[in-house]
Amino acid sequence: MAVAELAERPVAVRAYLGTLLPDEVRPRTFEVICIRAGEANGLVYAPSVLRRSVEEGLWRNVTVFANHAGPLDDGRPGGRAIEDVVGVLSEARWAGRAVMGVLACRGPKADLVTRLAEEVLAAQERGEVGPNIGLSADMYVERRPGAREVDRIVRVNSLDVVYNPAAGGAFLRVLNGGRGEGWMEELREDMVEEQDLEQEGMQVGLALERSRQALASQCSYLLETALRGSSLPQPFQDEVRQQFGGKIFRPEELDRTLQSKQATWAKLVEGQVVRGVGGRMSMRDELDRVRLAAERLFGLPVPEDALSIPRLSGIRELYLLLTGDEGFHGRAYPERAQLANATTSTMTAVTADVLNKVMLQAYNRRERWWEPIVTNRDLERFQEMKMIRTYGFSALSTVIEGNVYTEKTWGDLQETAEIIKKGNYVGVTLEMIMADDLEAVRALPQLLGTAAWNTVSDAVATMFTANGGTGPLMSDEEQLFAEAHDNLGTTALDVDTFDAAQTAIMTQTDPGSSRPIAVPGRYLLVPVQLRSTAMVIRNSIHKPGGEEGEINPWYDGFEVLVVPPWTDADNWALATDPNVAEHVVLGWLQGRREPEIFAAAEDTIGSMFTHDEMRVKVRFFICCGVADYRGLYKANVT
Repeated sequence: MAVAELAERPVAVRAYLGTLLPDEVRPRTFEVICIRAGEANGLVYAPSVLRRSVEEGLWRNVTVFANHAGPLDDGRPGGRAIEDVVGVLSEARWAGRAVMGVLACRGPKADLVTRLAEEVLAAQERGEVGPNIGLSADMYVERRPGAREVDRIVRVNSLDVVYNPAAGGAFLRVLNGGRGEGWMEELREDMVEEQDLEQEGMQVGLALERSRQALASQCSYLLETALRGSSLPQPFQDEVRQQFGGKIFRPEELDRTLQSKQATWAKLVEGQVVRGVGGRMSMRDELDRVRLAAERLFGLPVPEDALSIPRLSGIRELYLLLTGDEGFHGRAYPERAQLANATTSTMTAVTADVLNKVMLQAYNRRERWWEPIVTNRDLERFQEMKMIRTYGFSALSTVIEGNVYTEKTWGDLQETAEIIKKGNYVGVTLEMIMADDLEAVRALPQLLGTAAWNTVSDAVATMFTANGGTGPLMSDEEQLFAEAHDNLGTTALDVDTFDAAQTAIMTQTDPGSSRPIAVPGRYLLVPVQLRSTAMVIRNSIHKPGGEEGEINPWYDGFEVLVVPPWTDADNWALATDPNVAEHVVLGWLQGRREPEIFAAAEDTIGSMFTHDEMRVKVRFFICCGVADYRGLYKANVT
């Protein structure tokens, strides 16, 4: 059984020219295309459906308004404001796979729309491009559940004059005395009679030439308008432009070519045969513009050439724009949404994309104190990370002339660490959207980004504080910081204990060897309370607390890293440059070093159905371990 649904159908109005009436003639009447057969907003309108709507008189005397109904029209009697009335549609007819009609401008906004339409048509006559205005139909339609094909148009509520209609539409022409004959047929008849007219004199010949030029200008405008409203990549647009540019053609010919190119492009994208055709494109489709407007709404930077995109008033307007859910039922109405090709997942996809960028902005805003001391590894599989250290290559053997090379004996040690999945979800409730609580929604991804930053920070900091400050258990059955490893101290931080820690690291050796690694500690890790002490040791030319004139041997010879998670005000640590002597290792599953946001896309199941909320999930796979104890020193002060 067919289900009645409310649909707003962006109209594909093509731009053609006619003769302008004198300014004093009022009311102005324009020939327009109300709707064309084809696909829009994810729905398919067959020619038979549109023809039937004309036969049933659904387009007769339809009121025309300026702009779409907005949130302020909710609850208004009739759903529209009388001050937005432009005029009325009459003489609706089916022609050329489109519903056409005559718009008579009568109403508070009639003069505004008349001026705009006349400027557009005058610009076309001069071969220029005017303001991009057109029409959008507000209708009730019937279609089978889950089907994209519209079975019947039940009622036409209104036509709306809008900027940048979804299909790139425009007015056809100004009518003289309400005449509604087809412009293309008239001009073609003029050209057929050219031979007879030329005999009447040069003046008639010049008039015909002007008609020919006008027709060529109209076709050129039609071509550019159609290409601008298409989603074809630039190379495909160039092919169409080469085929029709500078020529006189019928609109049906261009339609067939565009449909063929669209079908070809869809097959290539579906089969992943062509990627990124045409390189970078400056043109943006409607969804791109909405994404950029949403990013701007959430405080994200946008490209300079996108600053002209109108701002959104809040999260409520974004929701209505993408879902068409004017009654706030918690589900999407793609046929009502003001975005072309909107689907049930458009709102969640756009929201997840924008929230992900806000989260990453928060995640990357704070300095990652751990970056200088860790080694990053990309993990291809969800398996424990293996950190293998070889030894036995302290020096090469001497080879005497004429003798054979001797095999070098070596060994290896292996440390492991498990991959851990981190994550949570937060809910964007329907009440938050209805209340237009932008600040609350904006705060959610920022909090998630901060939580992700804390997750990595805690993972690295825990390597130094686990098990009472001795760190994780190593493969030799000793804790990371242990007397057996000669890297554990108990004295408070000063220049002498710092020097002792440096000596302990530099005298570390390979197993079975007495050769010291001789690599000094590069980074002094301290809690917030010890930062001043650490900076004094680093920045003092003379030894703090030493004899007068005694030189500080560690002046400007290391870097200080404050570790926010450390709560003990006295403990400190020292670490080498990991590029010279590796120790702490961070593993990232499939190279993803930043958290990701996901959002549920269904509105009839899950949390949207049971809790009236769209749940946003953040997920993070992280692995942290220690490959080698020799580059680390820890002081657990007693």
